[in-house]
Amino acid sequence: MSGKKLINKVEDVVDEALDGLTMINPGIRRIKGQRVLLRETVDKKKVAILSGGGSGHEPFCAGYIGTGMLTAGVAGGVFASPPTSSILEGIRAIATNNPAGALVLVINYTGDRINFGLAVEKARSEGLKVEMFVNGEDCSLTTADKTAGRRGLCGTMFIFKIVGAMAERGDSLDSILKATRSISANMGTMGLSLGPCSLPGQGPLFKVAEDKIEMGLGVHGEAGVGEVSHTTANLAVKQIIDHMTKSDSATRIDLRAGEKVAVILNNLGGTSKLEELIIAREVVMQLEGRGFKVVRLYAGHMMTSLEMSGFLISLLKVSDNLEWLELLDAPTSAPAWPANLMSDNNRDRFNPEPVEPSSIKVDDWKMTGVKLNDAAAVKVQSILEEVARTLQGLEAKLNLLDSGSGDGDCGSTHAVGAKALLEGLAGLDCNHPWILLQQLGVLAERMGGSSGGVYSLLFTGAARAFQDQVGGEVDPLAWVRALRFGLETVMKYGGAEPGDRTMIDALYPALLVLEETGGKTGSLTAAGEAALTGAKKTATMVARAGRASYVSRDKVSEEDPGAVAAAAWFNVITSNL
Repeated sequence: MSGKKLINKVEDVVDEALDGLTMINPGIRRIKGQRVLLRETVDKKKVAILSGGGSGHEPFCAGYIGTGMLTAGVAGGVFASPPTSSILEGIRAIATNNPAGALVLVINYTGDRINFGLAVEKARSEGLKVEMFVNGEDCSLTTADKTAGRRGLCGTMFIFKIVGAMAERGDSLDSILKATRSISANMGTMGLSLGPCSLPGQGPLFKVAEDKIEMGLGVHGEAGVGEVSHTTANLAVKQIIDHMTKSDSATRIDLRAGEKVAVILNNLGGTSKLEELIIAREVVMQLEGRGFKVVRLYAGHMMTSLEMSGFLISLLKVSDNLEWLELLDAPTSAPAWPANLMSDNNRDRFNPEPVEPSSIKVDDWKMTGVKLNDAAAVKVQSILEEVARTLQGLEAKLNLLDSGSGDGDCGSTHAVGAKALLEGLAGLDCNHPWILLQQLGVLAERMGGSSGGVYSLLFTGAARAFQDQVGGEVDPLAWVRALRFGLETVMKYGGAEPGDRTMIDALYPALLVLEETGGKTGSLTAAGEAALTGAKKTATMVARAGRASYVSRDKVSEEDPGAVAAAAWFNVITSNL
């Protein structure tokens, strides 16, 4: 990991980031000359809540400023505690002339405890009503003999939300402080990292081997409590939950049978959304597989560690404190709190059953239109099977051709389509061309990607050639019209034309031969040759459609893989008729 970042000057990153936040969220204001942010309007009749810490954890903590959450936030340097003077300015802004008082929430790291603690003592000496709570819910350490105590992690966001909602409804400082202690005592957090992060202007803070995962790390770039072998999402989540609930660990979270839990899945910064959603699925399945009930689940970038690839899991027990769920659901204007789309019928999170598709199934099509005799239908089925086998045999070649102009999966995509064709072959109605082409259009969608869409358009458009024929024998020229209709449909929606270096450059020349010869003797052979020639010519064409159009011309020097595939299956058809 190189540590490359899109910044201006290292010394300006925090201030420019805070400016950017207020530009996005004008309801958050910055105190001039300070790294202190607060709500545009502070209600001095309600308990005000302040938190803070080092930068580099965005959206923590300023992203949680808003009605129903924090009143103010104080930022330090990257991974550095803010100075006491800034914290004191923040406390003054929210606690002066506020008889309800203020609560200062501190993440348990040594520098934060010291600087926030000193600021609170100074504020009290000025006569301000202030309480402070230090949260530490890290479950990675198995003993409680560390002098620094359990680290404060993303479970603190549960505190922000619940006590923020309490403050919003007008609860007293004493009751809010009591709830804060209870929330902290009922939660635990642990996570892992696939790789380190790097401070602006510096290299990686630690190393993780390619085949390893760092377990139980914090959010300040420090290494974890140990390494394990790289594994699947399933096993990684299992190891974390096992460790968090380990019976002989002094920092475990005790979950009884049927325990209701709220969960935060925190993306540490560099984990893709795709991975995050897979991990979210694993968290729910594994917790509920152990007999617990996940009633709330919040996922996303909540307390990051710059670009670190990894995640944290926070569990909050709510079985004995169901009111916390109402407070978690209470509205907030804080921009960083995730807004989940819940069911209209159940506020608790649950695993919804998939809805039945409304599309027409292949089996629902009625036999209609012109008909092939049984011998011809058998021939069609045989040709389709050979087409599938041919495409499977071309997988490696097509992937190689695609690696220079696309993402290297053209052969694999066609192989997926071929497999779908073989699996669905027995259910195809090869007697009725209109039905058959519609069925092939549905099967083509299983290829995935743009290729699946293109072939689905081709077959669906081609079916129109038989749509208006009520019965009787199939006119051979109808197949020629079908090819034209199919290609016109692909060109209409796909945007490609002959000469754009696509599959059209193989099939369109073949279509012209068939139309010019009127299906005379030898026309099929000539059409097949035209398709092969058209595919070869794509090697010298400038790509104007598909992913190859985004690639530098000097890197696109081979035949288009889509055209090669089209020419191959087209020749299977022509050589068997």
